[in-house]
Amino acid sequence: MTLKRLILVMTLLLQAACIIKAEDKIYKESINLYNSIGTLKGQVIVTNNPELGRTPATGQFFLLQRTDCRKCLIGVRADINGRYVTFLSAGKYRLIPIYDSQGTIDLIRNGQSREVIVHQGSNDTEFNIELEIPPQK
Repeated sequence: MTLKRLILVMTLLLQAACIIKAEDKIYKESINLYNSIGTLKGQVIVTNNPELGRTPATGQFFLLQRTDCRKCLIGVRADINGRYVTFLSAGKYRLIPIYDSQGTIDLIRNGQSREVIVHQGSNDTEFNIELEIPPQK
């Protein structure tokens, strides 16, 4: 084998080893990302519906914002039973106010927690949201 051919083979083997190492690193980083996800679930309830009393907030849309990131917003919609499930990176999230149809009154019940800590792994974090319809004037 000539010296040029030996250098070429060694170079190709080194490149292949680098590619395998890089792919292994990407794989490990991907696994770490998946392992950093937690499940947030709960139910959105209207506590004082004038006709139905306490009832699920069917189809209610709301926003969560990661407390350490102004632009990190997650939109979530409740199902027909007011239930929702979302998957988020572990961390602390703030419930953004939910306004009435005129966009003036925050419907989130007084005393409702506005922050939730999502834990990573298989333990679900339960976060129920209660809304109050303002009295008619």
